[in-house]
Amino acid sequence: MNWIQLSLQIERNQADLVSEVLMGLGSISITYSDTFDNAIYEPPVGQTPLWKNLTINALFNSDVNQKNIKISLSEICNIEVMTFNLLKDRVWEEEFKKDFHAMQFGKNLWICPSWEEQDQLPSDAIVINMNPGLAFGTGNHQTTDLCLQYLDANPPKNLNVIDFGCGAGVLAIAAAKLGAKSVLAIDNDLQAVHATKENVTHNQCEDIITTINSEEESDFGKCDLLIANILTNPLIELVSLFAKLVRPNGSLVLSGILKEQSDMIVSCYAQYFSNLEISNKDEWCRVCGTRQY
Repeated sequence: MNWIQLSLQIERNQADLVSEVLMGLGSISITYSDTFDNAIYEPPVGQTPLWKNLTINALFNSDVNQKNIKISLSEICNIEVMTFNLLKDRVWEEEFKKDFHAMQFGKNLWICPSWEEQDQLPSDAIVINMNPGLAFGTGNHQTTDLCLQYLDANPPKNLNVIDFGCGAGVLAIAAAKLGAKSVLAIDNDLQAVHATKENVTHNQCEDIITTINSEEESDFGKCDLLIANILTNPLIELVSLFAKLVRPNGSLVLSGILKEQSDMIVSCYAQYFSNLEISNKDEWCRVCGTRQY
């Protein structure tokens, strides 16, 4: 089945009215994106802010009356400029696969989707089997990349590891496959907990990784290595807890931090952790340290 995609640009204060009009005209989906590619990091809790300038893409059935849409948007919303494009039906799953291939992190660590042949990877590759499409990290974001690079360079052999804010479980699985004695994967999002459990099973790491919902359990025990790939504000709030969880001389890896926020994190964690080091990738950074005695 073919579709018609309508694209137009509006300001934030027009979003509700335009969306209501488009839905009334038969749109089956409406997508907002930022016209000028300005990211919104760490919005206030409970808020979903929109950008000041928005691009709207609305999808319609192919037989929609385009003239009627133009007239309605002009008369009701005072919008004159818009474009219509025909989207031909394709096997989207196959199209998607073309853009996602095995990814290498460090020397030996790889994430490989199910449709790629693993025998094409190096013989010493340590492979995490994971497909994209989840709402949580699968390795292609800089913050996850930074954590995977650390694990590859510092394999947690025979260590007790905590992955705090585990998302899809990629870091927990990496730690397990790199020799961890045990891994506790923690998240407060039920979707994340479910996704991690599925990926742990798919990677045959059930004997090493335990996944829990932090809203239901709070006895995490001590660890030799704690990894938290979340965001700066939660990391600051969790500093006292992390100090309790990491054994003396244990290691801490923090990510999800913007470059300009790194000094704030270092200052906050310096009271409990020493040898704090910053590593950068694009606009993001990782902070590593050692728990003081």
